[in-house]
Amino acid sequence: MLGDIGTLVLQGTMISAVYALIAIGFTMIFGVGGTLNLAHGALIMGGAYVFALLSREIHAAVAFPVTIAVIALLSWGLYQVLVRWVEENVVITFLATVVVAIATTEFVLYQFGSSPIGMTLISGAVNLEPYGINARTRYVQFVGFVISWLAIGLLWYYITHTDDGRSVLAASMSERGAQLTGVDLHAVRSKTWLIAGALAGTAGVILGSTGGATPLMWLNPLALAFIIVVIGGIGSIKGSVIAAYVIGFLEQFTVTFIGHGFRGILSLVVLVVFLLYMPQGLYGREFAHD
Repeated sequence: MLGDIGTLVLQGTMISAVYALIAIGFTMIFGVGGTLNLAHGALIMGGAYVFALLSREIHAAVAFPVTIAVIALLSWGLYQVLVRWVEENVVITFLATVVVAIATTEFVLYQFGSSPIGMTLISGAVNLEPYGINARTRYVQFVGFVISWLAIGLLWYYITHTDDGRSVLAASMSERGAQLTGVDLHAVRSKTWLIAGALAGTAGVILGSTGGATPLMWLNPLALAFIIVVIGGIGSIKGSVIAAYVIGFLEQFTVTFIGHGFRGILSLVVLVVFLLYMPQGLYGREFAHD
């Protein structure tokens, strides 16, 4: 029993950091531009496949930052080429990102098939049984945890301690107010998509390193990100981090004590409770996109 609890705490702590990374990118784009970006999932998958291909040719330590840069630029390009021209229409923008996600998935299926492609950011594992934890944890999970929190910390510093970052925060609170203070909304939205893409690419490499790259690997993380964003409060980075740990531990609790087949049940229950009794989320705030 104690071993199971130790496994729950360890695995929940590590995977929750990655969920937070995904949810933050998702909530930033909605907070600044009001866009539900379903293509965020395709970017996660893209990160895994780009890294898998690059790491065959160059060292993983080099392939990792290159992958992040590639996915960040793809996200930025998606905004410049498509989203910026339709973003005033919320429904059209949502459908456009859905089409991008589906088209990307179909392309990857055609190009690489449905079988997982093995990849790893770092190899090796550690047996934790001598420490009372009934688990053998791979080093990549620890590295993924550290990288996720490093990325979250850098983003938090950027948003709260730099003028450039504060413009993103101002735009998320009130577009009209931000414009009155001289903020270039187009530039802010472009930066937001670039940052969200970098976070998606990072998460894609970590998830792909633990389970392999597959065309549908983005579905569950994106669904969980949506739940996390609703619980944490749409647009709130702090809320996304806290909600990610709530969902991560609930999911791990279900897997450990109930079974894999029920892993999403408790998360859905919590989502329904919040939608009924606290629809604004833990740290939600209203956005003025007028």
